[in-house]
Amino acid sequence: MTEFEFEQQVTALTQKMYRVSASLLRSPQDRQDAVQECVWKAWRKLPQLRDESLFTAWIMRILVNECKRLCHSHWREVTVEEIEIEQPDGMDNRLRDEALHTAVMQLPEKLRLAVTLYYIDGFSLRETAHILHCPEGTVKQRLHRARTTLRVLLEEEV
Repeated sequence: MTEFEFEQQVTALTQKMYRVSASLLRSPQDRQDAVQECVWKAWRKLPQLRDESLFTAWIMRILVNECKRLCHSHWREVTVEEIEIEQPDGMDNRLRDEALHTAVMQLPEKLRLAVTLYYIDGFSLRETAHILHCPEGTVKQRLHRARTTLRVLLEEEV
C-alpha cells in the first residue's frame, strides 16, 4: 500500500474512527489523541498488514486498543451532546432518538462497543469479531444481550 492509498483509506475512515472512539472515551481531546495515535501506529506497522482488504478492520482494532490504553481499562460514558453520527437524507447529524442513545450508553462497555461497531458503523459480524479479538458467536451473543437490555431500558423510559 502506498502512502497515497494509506492517506485515502484513513481519510475515508476518519468519521467512523471518531464514532468508535466516542463510544469509548468521554473527552474530545482523548478521542483526538486516540485517533491520531492509531493512525501513527498504523502507518508504522503498515508492512505487517498481510491482506490490504482487511485494512479497515485492522486499523479499527488498533484504534480500540489505543482507546483502551488511554482510559486505563476504565470505560467512560459519553453524553448525547458529545456524539454525532451520520444520518441519511441530509438530516441533522445528531442522534434522532436521545432515549435510545442514552440507553446504549448505559450498556456495559463490551456490549456498547459491539453495538457501535455493528449497528452504527456497519461492520459485518466477521469484521466486528476481528476488531474485538473474539469469535463471531461471542459478537452475536453480545448483540443479543445488548438488544435485550435495550428493550428493558427503553420500556422503563415509556
